Amino acid sequence: MADPGDLVPAPLAEGLWEVTGATVPWRMGVPVPLRTVVAVLPSGQVWVHAPGPLTPDLRAWLDGHGTVAHIVRPHAPDLAWMEDWRAAYPAARIWHGAEMRSASWARQIKPLILEGVQTEAVFLHQASRSVILSRLMMAIDTGPLPAWARPLIWLAGLDDSDGKPPIGLSPRLGGRKAVGDVVEQILDWGPERLILTHGRCYGIDAGGEMTRAFRRLMRERLWDRALAEGKRG
Repeated sequence: MADPGDLVPAPLAEGLWEVTGATVPWRMGVPVPLRTVVAVLPSGQVWVHAPGPLTPDLRAWLDGHGTVAHIVRPHAPDLAWMEDWRAAYPAARIWHGAEMRSASWARQIKPLILEGVQTEAVFLHQASRSVILSRLMMAIDTGPLPAWARPLIWLAGLDDSDGKPPIGLSPRLGGRKAVGDVVEQILDWGPERLILTHGRCYGIDAGGEMTRAFRRLMRERLWDRALAEGKRG
């Protein structure tokens, strides 16, 4: 359960905040941390990714910063608080999947959509050069987890010492090539930070962290990329 005192937006960059303190069930019921990301668009509209518990204090903060108009629902895991957000903000649009490519906010927060058996979205907050990732990469601090859950995260290779994509995710998102294309696009963006929905954030060397996290899936591509960059240098 989230501590309501933790559910206070904290700044990530200009116009961008995080809300942490909640957990969601992952495989085998492991409680993994949830990071809700809030952006205030130039129009004054508020964009919310992966909404967590909507406390009175959080609602007051949101209403004081603009109009909640866009709520992005990741494919997984299920978020238990979606109906609370729908009830609080009935005029807000719930976004999911390919429809986000033509969203009114897509110039400020650029979406990349992976579609396979499941759907995954990656976002670039243009003003701060921040990339927001959902399941594509996880890096869990096992310290706060129940003792029984820690070995499961370690065995999955998703602890925060070496964050990476979950095992078996690529085939569900269209295969290695599709995922590799998205990773290359993220690297081409030249992001300053990586913001993970589940786990730690990387405030520096975002490109280097992406290269590290996807080194196995991208081995040949990254080798070619390094050679090309060396020639340009």
